[in-house]
Amino acid sequence: MVAQALLAGEETELVRKAIELAKAGDVQMLKFLLDRLLPKERLIKIDIPRIDFSDQAIDGMAAINRAIAEGQITPSEGAALSQTISGYSRAIEVWDLSRRIEDIEESLKPKDEK
Repeated sequence: MVAQALLAGEETELVRKAIELAKAGDVQMLKFLLDRLLPKERLIKIDIPRIDFSDQAIDGMAAINRAIAEGQITPSEGAALSQTISGYSRAIEVWDLSRRIEDIEESLKPKDEK
């Protein structure tokens, strides 16, 4: 709070000085300003259908492609979302195969072991 009180009314002058230093070649100040001004990531909202089975990932990928085509998200954001859906889809497939193997193993047991 004390620092804020001391800086009250000085913000514009300080920002101008920072810009002046960056323009004069102060690399540290240039990095500082760019780190603060350029967005690193942003929250995106698109409608991706629920994915309960791996084949439903196609609908999710289609939603991502539509969002890219409409300019709602960037291609790199779409790639990151696609990787997430792909990983989730693979996890569903592994779970499904594991469950099927367990069912087969159970069905192969002699009746007295069940």
